[in-house]
Order: sequence, then C-alpha cells, then structure tokens
Amino acid sequence: MPSIINRDQTGRLEPGVVLTVSGAESENDAVLATENYLRSNGKEYLALAVPEKGENDTYEIRLG
Repeated sequence: MPSIINRDQTGRLEPGVVLTVSGAESENDAVLATENYLRSNGKEYLALAVPEKGENDTYEIRLG
C-alpha cells in the first residue's frame, strides 16, 4: 500500500504543495493513492499535476 508524505512543513493541503508517494507500483497507483488521501482530508477538489518520478521509486505530485 502506498504511503504519502506531505512536503509542506505546516502540513497544509493547498495549491503548490508537493506530496511524495512511495510504495506505488505505477504512476496510476500513485495518483489513486493521492486522490484517496485528498478525499480523506476533505480536499478532493484540488487538482493534481502530472506525477514526476523521483528517487527510490517515489512519485512527487504537486497540488494545483
């Protein structure tokens, strides 16, 4: 199961914040995990930028 780390030091979820997804088997899994994360935090209206493949099989997704 993928895990998500909010890269914002204050933990806010708003446009411009980067989320790092690890443990996803594919880009689609990373997007799905992020959508579920946003939904569980009541922020499902935020847009997602195209995930960028990071180091150590992680994906970085910028909120928009």
